[in-house]
This record gives sequence, structure tokens and C-alpha cells, in this order.
Amino acid sequence: MADEVANESPEAKKAVFRSLVDIYARGSVEDLEKFVAPDYVGHTAAGKRDLAEFRNSIINFHAIFDYSPDSFVIEDQFVEGDKVATRMTAHVRMRETGEPVTMLGINLAVIRNGKIHEEWNTWEILKPSGHSESASASPDLGSLSTWG
Repeated sequence: MADEVANESPEAKKAVFRSLVDIYARGSVEDLEKFVAPDYVGHTAAGKRDLAEFRNSIINFHAIFDYSPDSFVIEDQFVEGDKVATRMTAHVRMRETGEPVTMLGINLAVIRNGKIHEEWNTWEILKPSGHSESASASPDLGSLSTWG
């Protein structure tokens, strides 16, 4: 009973999400089931996804971007009931060109019993200050949530 209550604390829920971010940064899709429920539903601009599609999304993004263990910075996290809201920044590189890319992510996850059951997320690429449309090799990508 004490473990169950500890799993439901705000700090435990934040830790579950942070573990997911770590899995994402490492591309450790074999560890997803430790923190994501089998009935997981993700909501992105591209539509709904299940656990298998989430796994494929991580693989696809690792084919596009080069991540390091500290690529993700959790800027803010708030817990209300079973919902965890997170604002993140990701510092990655385009795998093809090596160009640095900074992304801003917002996520709302439903976490129960130590697992993410449902989430809504969006990612946007931030353009460097002074960036002109033709100054970079990066495409104008808009929402990354439609990728992968």
C-alpha cells in the first residue's frame, strides 16, 4: 500500500515522465513498457498513436536527429491529480548536416500507477535569432508533432 501511494505522489509522477524523456533521449525503445501502459494512447497533430506507433516515432526521430543524454531540459512541470504538464527544450543536431536545432515541447500526460496511459504533445523548432528563411539548410518544419 505504501508503494502504491508513493507511486501516486506528484514527485513520483514527475519522475515517471522524466524517465520517459530519458528513454527518448537514449532511443531505448525496449524500456518503454517500464513507464508506458499497454493501453497507451498518444494525441499529436498527426493523430492518435498506440504504444507500437510511439516506439516507431522514437526510432524515426533518432534517424532524423542526433540526441545526447542531456539533449532534453525540463523547464517546468506541474501535477494536478493524475495529469503532469511539462514544458521542455530539446537541443539536438540534424543527423544529415550536423546543424544544431533547438525545439520547444509541451506535454500533458495522464500517469496512473507509475505508467503513462495517455498524453498530448506538440513540438516546435525554434529559429535562431536573426535567422532568415534562406540562411539555414534546415527546412521550415513547423510542428514536429506531424512527423514520425
